[in-house]
Amino acid sequence: MHIALYAGEGLQADDLLTFAKPFITTLARQLTLIAPTEEQSTLDEILTRLQLDPTITVRRWCQEESFTLAILKAVQTVHPDVLLLPAFTARATPLEWWLRREEFNLLRMLPVSFLRVHGRITPIRQILLASAGGEQSLRCIPLVRQIAQAFQATVTVLHVVSQEVVYFEGFAASPLSGETALQIDEATATVLHRMVAALATEGVSCRLQVINGLVEETLLTECQHYDLFVIGSHLADDVEPTSQWLRFLRRISLQDVTRDLLEGSPIPVLVVR
Repeated sequence: MHIALYAGEGLQADDLLTFAKPFITTLARQLTLIAPTEEQSTLDEILTRLQLDPTITVRRWCQEESFTLAILKAVQTVHPDVLLLPAFTARATPLEWWLRREEFNLLRMLPVSFLRVHGRITPIRQILLASAGGEQSLRCIPLVRQIAQAFQATVTVLHVVSQEVVYFEGFAASPLSGETALQIDEATATVLHRMVAALATEGVSCRLQVINGLVEETLLTECQHYDLFVIGSHLADDVEPTSQWLRFLRRISLQDVTRDLLEGSPIPVLVVR
């Protein structure tokens, strides 16, 4: 696997290295270190702390003046399988609004899968893979499989059924249970079972969990019990509406959900593209 690592300054730069060392040691065949030009002196220190196996090919990428330009230019050129980067801002800190905007604009524009390291850092033993039930969720499987196999981790495929109320004549309103919702939505059920089967076939211990609730709140509550939170990034081609305006609204909505999960998650988040 080709892994890119942001080696410049960040809010949780030390935590990033703590997380990155076993991740790179276990999975990497090639490593690209990224930093702005003025921070290239930190790369030697980073390599010393990582203590990499000599069989891993290392490339240094020190260009541009800002972390956003350095990262974008690097990933657009070297095309890594996944980018590891720290949180540059946090909701709890009174940082300038422009820096927060710069960070999340970067995450929105990244053309590769990325793992934002922040919050609680623990060995990867349990992975939570969130799925909305669409075909795009299947894109997460190859990368999740590699990580789970490398760390002998278990995977939970979690689907949250939006709270919906169903009325029957003569009965009080009641929410659909997760199991009942899947019986009604056969297409979603098929995709979820395909995901579990694809992982299990490769020897990954995997289970399916379906919960009824508010999607974002439920995901953020459940991920507290895991070491890595995986979500799929929806692309423009995934949306169904034919109207350009509807596609735009849907895309903005999905980006907002991803941003809220990135900000609110108490553990590292892998966004698969």
